[in-house]
Amino acid sequence: MKKILIILLVAGCLVSCRKFLAEYSPSDVTPKTTSDFGEILYADGYPDAITPIQPWMVFLDDDIQCYVGKANELANKSFMAAIGNIYHWQPEMTSFQDGAITDRQLNAWGNYYKMLLGVNVALQHLDNSTGSQEQKDRFKGEAFGLRAYYHFMLVNIYALPYNDSLSTPDKLAGVPIRTTADLSDQFLTRNSVKEVYQQITRDLDSSLALLSKSREDRDVFRLSYTAVQLLASRVYLYMEDWQKSITHANEVIQYHPMLMDYNKWTNTPPAPATQFIGPGNAESIWCYGTFTEHYSLSWGFGRVFDISKNLFDCFEETDLRRQNGIQITPEPLKEYIVPDYLQSKLLSLTGRGRETITNSWRSAEAYLNKAEACIQLYRSRGDAAAAAEALSSLNTLRAQRFHASTFRPWAMDTGDKLLEMCRQERRRELYMEEAHRWFDLRRYGMPEIRHISMPDRFTVQYFTLKKRDPQYVVPIPKNVIERNPALIRNPVLPGMRMPD
Repeated sequence: MKKILIILLVAGCLVSCRKFLAEYSPSDVTPKTTSDFGEILYADGYPDAITPIQPWMVFLDDDIQCYVGKANELANKSFMAAIGNIYHWQPEMTSFQDGAITDRQLNAWGNYYKMLLGVNVALQHLDNSTGSQEQKDRFKGEAFGLRAYYHFMLVNIYALPYNDSLSTPDKLAGVPIRTTADLSDQFLTRNSVKEVYQQITRDLDSSLALLSKSREDRDVFRLSYTAVQLLASRVYLYMEDWQKSITHANEVIQYHPMLMDYNKWTNTPPAPATQFIGPGNAESIWCYGTFTEHYSLSWGFGRVFDISKNLFDCFEETDLRRQNGIQITPEPLKEYIVPDYLQSKLLSLTGRGRETITNSWRSAEAYLNKAEACIQLYRSRGDAAAAAEALSSLNTLRAQRFHASTFRPWAMDTGDKLLEMCRQERRRELYMEEAHRWFDLRRYGMPEIRHISMPDRFTVQYFTLKKRDPQYVVPIPKNVIERNPALIRNPVLPGMRMPD
């Protein structure tokens, strides 16, 4: 790959394009061709295979729990030094803490805006590059899709949800929109949540128009037409535009209907264990990032955090996601392996290339998005046909998660009951992936949740995130605010959160 011209010196602050994002220095080779800018897009616009984007977000929701015993008591002190503020939802949860998680790993803001710069550089120059129109369309389609995704993640981390019941999107502070790579000294301000979503949907439309010219999925590591359709389905679900969410989910199911049959899952040598997420799973539509995104939840004897009892209890005993993906620690082994439950969904971290665990967009989400949107139409309009479609989607998914002898299709019920069933199914399917559960809790009205914390093996504490707690919105990093006084701070608790 040719050396690209982008050298990002600082990605931790948002002041202006120059102060917040980067300085450019010319490289030995000036990019001119479409392929050059495609390489820039891949190297600087896509998540790399080294840098975790938001590994700390898994510690926010109710799918995780702290377990401390003799075997991991020292490890617990290190973990709590690193992520205690996050796990306890403290006001400065994203400020740097000593320990295993570094300042850069806490800076999802800088990580996403860094990639936005790479995307915008490619978009700014692709039209005038030397190459085929087919290449230009493909790279631009990918770039528009990435730009939509990064703004979507930023606005859902650092702003109130689009469907906030006490306000409207036009009145909610969102995040700064970045659509150019131009450098200026102007302080950037926060666009409204509505404006951010308008930009997201424009970019989705642009991406789909370009990628629809060649709808084949060339590479699971590059955005495709099907992947952007899945993102569009997710975005419109969050916006509560149910029909559009269904339309885009149907496109995904048409082009990538595959679901992994858990009945065929094996970890018996010599056959390698089939991945639950990652490029080795037939469901995967787009895979990106690094296994270190999940590092803190992956390693054996020192494990302090693992799935919560609350999550474990959501699974039926005959659910193969529980049987194959979660181990119950036998009592005699608890002296050595402390957590009551051990997830293996995020394991297999030693592989390379297509064997490596990464973040993944999976076709299973399309079935869930469609089901939820159809149920909402049933609830709001009494549309029985929509309810039948929802049940069809859910039963299609669940049939691959149970043995044929134990699978029982769900039947028609009230709208509220179906919605609760769908939400629980979504939780079972997507736990510990891409902050889905955290974002879903926000969409569901930001309910009260609790974390069990153990400063030592003899002490149990409970921390409560209250309904509509200000920490349901992550504070913009302190150093970003200090360097850009034009940014409005997110509200935070007036003091430290104390155990109940």
